Amino acid sequence: MHSVLIIDDHDIVRLGLETLLAHVPRVSVVGSAASLREGLALVERHRPDLVISDMGLGDSEGLDTVRALAQAQAGRWLLVLTMQDEMLYGEQALALGADGFLMKNAVQEQLRPAVLAVLQGGSWVSPNLNARLMNRHLRRNAAGRKPIGVAADASLSLRELQVLELLRAGRTTKQIAATLHLSVRTVDIHRANLKRKLGLRSGAELIAFASNRVAARGHGTDDR
Repeated sequence: MHSVLIIDDHDIVRLGLETLLAHVPRVSVVGSAASLREGLALVERHRPDLVISDMGLGDSEGLDTVRALAQAQAGRWLLVLTMQDEMLYGEQALALGADGFLMKNAVQEQLRPAVLAVLQGGSWVSPNLNARLMNRHLRRNAAGRKPIGVAADASLSLRELQVLELLRAGRTTKQIAATLHLSVRTVDIHRANLKRKLGLRSGAELIAFASNRVAARGHGTDDR
């Protein structure tokens, strides 16, 4: 079973999420909180596999909420559930360590697949935000560069792309785990998925591919 903690300052929202999560296999709600302070205390107590939280709470707003919860989760998962504009906040929430960004007006249809995707080591954003992020990635790396793996890139998750970039930078599995706030086992799963999707046979081939791919495209990651 995967343990889930809900944080939202509206009673009706917390009750609705609990009701929906009751129908998600291998998921158990271990608690709920109405504020960031209460939520952080429950994270410390229960160490949930997944936190589902609004960005706007009574004692915290916006990206400050995401930052605090991502740090508290450190190696576990965080799904942001909000009414805030995803085009303004979605990418920034992911950059701060969230594993998914789900709009409240889509929760009835998308909560189950979002939770399952995140718990399986993936990420979740709306199709519109995913298209924007992918288009930005492809535009940034397309002009005048070797056309490697464009079709493969389109099938990679956001986390897999991040792992690939960090491999290019020479990071070890443990360092990637620390940077992305994931467990070592989750990074190993991402590496295995990358090898499978890219048709590579070994870790050495994966590292060589990452180095050649980014060098050919002429950009790197910000390692600060």
